[in-house]
Amino acid sequence: MIPAVGDVLRCPHCADERPFVRPPLLVVAGTAGIGKSTLCARLAGTIPGALLLDADILAEDLISVVSPKQDYPAFWRSMMRLAHEVAQNNVVVVYFSTMLPDQVLANGDVLTYFDSVHFLCLTGPADVVRARLASRDGSGALNARVEVWLDFNGALLAAASEVPTATVVDAGRTVGQVEHDVRQWISTQLQGRGDAHVRDVDG
Repeated sequence: MIPAVGDVLRCPHCADERPFVRPPLLVVAGTAGIGKSTLCARLAGTIPGALLLDADILAEDLISVVSPKQDYPAFWRSMMRLAHEVAQNNVVVVYFSTMLPDQVLANGDVLTYFDSVHFLCLTGPADVVRARLASRDGSGALNARVEVWLDFNGALLAAASEVPTATVVDAGRTVGQVEHDVRQWISTQLQGRGDAHVRDVDG
């Protein structure tokens, strides 16, 4: 099936048609240790109409992001196609991932599969990120990688300020507080998307 004019998919071989669903694509982004996997696990199956997936798990086995290639736009192209196919079942895919918005936005042709793309950017103070990485990975891994993830945290915050459909959430608070904000954000996108703008959620 390939997209035809309007909101219909038409088979080029038999001319069979079915509705072409264009939902929003939702991505919850954040640096390592910020709490994405925990939030995804806690929220999965609790928001009607949404399918939550940890994209970082899927990335482990895809050739597009195997070192040294690391073609993240190509990875997100695959993830967007997957989300589009899943969306034909009348659910909205919400990805949780360590990513930057431009890795999705680089795939302009695939963006037409969705009526919009929204990002929720989880950021936190450097001391919080450092402590969470130490708790998760141990001090040895922390010393080797912490600066990389702190730089990513800053890059994500800067990127969010340039993307009209990005929302920034302070993930340095308790997991319950952040979970509330993420749930509210997803529910808002599902119920009816208002004017796109970058905003801070204070909780």
